[in-house]
Amino acid sequence: MNVLIVGQGGVTREFRHWPERVLALALARRGHTVWSIGTFDRTRTALATRDEQIEGVQVYRVRSAYWPNGELARALRRGPRPDIIHFMHPRNVLAAQTTAWALKQRIPTVYTWLGPFHDHYLAPDRERPFEVAPTYERLIFSRLALLRRLPIERAPRDLIRNYRLHWPLRMATALAPCSEFEAGMMRKLGMHQPQTMIPLWIDDQSIRTTPRIPPPLSQPRPWLLFVGQITPRKGYDLAVRALPTILAQYPTATLLVVSGLNQAQRSELLQLAGQLGVERHIEILGFLPDAELVNLFRASDTLLFPTRYEGFGLPLLEAMAAECPIVTTDIPVVREIVTDQQNGLLVAPNDAVALAKATLQLLDTPALRQKLIAGGQATLRTRFAEATLAPQIEQFYRDVVAGAPRHG
Repeated sequence: MNVLIVGQGGVTREFRHWPERVLALALARRGHTVWSIGTFDRTRTALATRDEQIEGVQVYRVRSAYWPNGELARALRRGPRPDIIHFMHPRNVLAAQTTAWALKQRIPTVYTWLGPFHDHYLAPDRERPFEVAPTYERLIFSRLALLRRLPIERAPRDLIRNYRLHWPLRMATALAPCSEFEAGMMRKLGMHQPQTMIPLWIDDQSIRTTPRIPPPLSQPRPWLLFVGQITPRKGYDLAVRALPTILAQYPTATLLVVSGLNQAQRSELLQLAGQLGVERHIEILGFLPDAELVNLFRASDTLLFPTRYEGFGLPLLEAMAAECPIVTTDIPVVREIVTDQQNGLLVAPNDAVALAKATLQLLDTPALRQKLIAGGQATLRTRFAEATLAPQIEQFYRDVVAGAPRHG
């Protein structure tokens, strides 16, 4: 089968667990012709090469622009005619033009949204989306709806952008949500196409085969690892607020923060730490290459993942693969991955006290640590194994192609 995957970042050499890369390489290993179109960004090393071959996948990168996008049009003509096109990412600026092209070519499309509340039209507060009601009515799926709202709106360009982001969802031949939560949201939005929920997975083999090299850190232990953007959505503030309670029992604990960040975000974290008197117990490591991050997972006493929202939660699977026990938040999607007391500890959202108590329980109980690590390994072997999920994707594609409409 010939498969085209269209995403924002797309397939890269640097980010081994990005969904587009994991899917594309798995399909290529199974004998399919796979090519990818993503966005070009000369300021980011992973996206700064226009055309390249990555482990059997041809990758084209084009400018990040809505329709009309001449670079995207040329890339679509360069690749072999796909049997199916798979879109990923809720803010995929390349999806509308590619969908229009696919309709003309009579090529079926499928869409994995990768987190509906990443869409600011749907989530008024993307940092705390479960604390405000979703604005379903804001999404524009048809040209008729667009024309009705244009005369009364003050920002017509924003309406057109809204339409271009959401029309490809409505026009997709089928949907491939990555979680039950995403599947439910699509039904609430009136998406009536056939849909099959297939979770994401990671390149856990690359984690298992990464050479074991102790991290070159001298910070005192225990090590509490935080991985993610320093934003309210990721709950960095909860991890910092949990520190005083943890330090009362483990006065040498260190919070290790792995994040690509800007100076403003760093300042916000350090300001909060200063107010709580814990700044000496926080080490901001910035961005780490995959191999260094794997070994930091392995060496850490726990992953603190107090997220307020996840489109999926790939760091949870990375931690499981690297045998790092997890303390995370009991919210949708996360609870589809983590089962409390089996492969991680779940705590109430927005509750730094509960986060601290669960962390102390883990640090105090070596047997619990080993139980959670073993549970994480079992989770990867069963529910998130490429050997199980890649064939499901293949069958899903076959079903879509077999039942695809013969006209746009």
